[in-house]
Amino acid sequence: MIRSEIRTSMSDHLLGFIHTSLTNLHPVVMNHDTGVFTERLNWNGAAMEPQFRRIRVMARQTYVFAHAAIGGLDAARPLAAKGARFLLDHCRSDNGQFLCRVSPEGAVLDATDDLYDIAFGLFALAWWYRLSGEEEAMDAAAAAVRQLGRLRTPSGHGYVARAATEPAPYQQNPHMHLFEAALFLSAFSERQEFRDLADELFSLADQRLFVADLGILPEFFDADWQPDRSKGSIVVEPGHHYEWAWLLSRYAALSGNDRAYGIASALFNFAHTHGHDPATGLIFDAVDEQGRPTGRDFRIWPNLEYLKAQIALHERRPDDARVSDEAMDATVERILRHFLSPTSEGPARTLPEGLWIDYLDGRSLLPRSDHVPVSTLYHIMFAFTEFLRHRAGHAAYSGQPW
Repeated sequence: MIRSEIRTSMSDHLLGFIHTSLTNLHPVVMNHDTGVFTERLNWNGAAMEPQFRRIRVMARQTYVFAHAAIGGLDAARPLAAKGARFLLDHCRSDNGQFLCRVSPEGAVLDATDDLYDIAFGLFALAWWYRLSGEEEAMDAAAAAVRQLGRLRTPSGHGYVARAATEPAPYQQNPHMHLFEAALFLSAFSERQEFRDLADELFSLADQRLFVADLGILPEFFDADWQPDRSKGSIVVEPGHHYEWAWLLSRYAALSGNDRAYGIASALFNFAHTHGHDPATGLIFDAVDEQGRPTGRDFRIWPNLEYLKAQIALHERRPDDARVSDEAMDATVERILRHFLSPTSEGPARTLPEGLWIDYLDGRSLLPRSDHVPVSTLYHIMFAFTEFLRHRAGHAAYSGQPW
């Protein structure tokens, strides 16, 4: 009974944080006349102006408010609608592909095809469609997917991260987010072209990205899709292992492909064994292929992705102590303590309620960043809504956040 009450309290706490954060951000997170989302905030929660807008951030914020609106936060729906409208009207090229950057007024600053920005544009359209049911969003997503061939690698496997650049080193990260977008587009719309993209990206992960004998998924690859060793060792990010573990579990649930579960388990095992700081339990920025830390600072997003991976594995193996309810609660408590609470000194000592610390120095545990990146809210929202969805008993692709 006591443990059940603690879990209920944890859910209430996270839901309260989401409500507070989105309510406090409502006046500053968007120019409500233009529908342009803010890129960054200062430590008091006021908007800062970098004179550009990345499509990936615009898309992430559209997702945040769409997901909140699905959960019944009525004030979130107009922001999601304005964000989606701006993406559709001002953030695409004539051929239907997403741009890279625009000005605060919506003028094109960079029209280069960038796989990361494309992935999040597609992801935002998936969640706007889940909220609105507007087929225009799916038609726009399909048009963008048709243009992906422009980024195809010379080998025919996967995509380059950005057009008009040297093809290699190839990067796993934009493929991961494209996989994420394809999964939710497919689940929400049931259109075959999105399922085909998800299947293609799983095959890439299985046949090219995952190094089975090491149990790792490297960050960078050479032109032959071999792990890049140009820096002497392979770069592995435990946070991305956890993110892939969650996505592969979701793909397995969608497709019935149990091999995806196996890869997810291997990635989770490596990250859990090598990716955590023994003193704090927080997750290292990076390790090498042997699990030796090469980046000892801490960002919030790997810890949030760890929570999502715990949930995904718990739904398949609830008897695993690493993903028990108690283990998930401990993860949430670390996130709240280290990243969502004021610090003893430094710029976040008066952190307003509902804001976050993106990056911590590994020694002092004080903020490394000089501002509050709005893009981080995507990670917070998705991890906390996954926790709340799971505790409420909703299905993985229900779209219901709590």
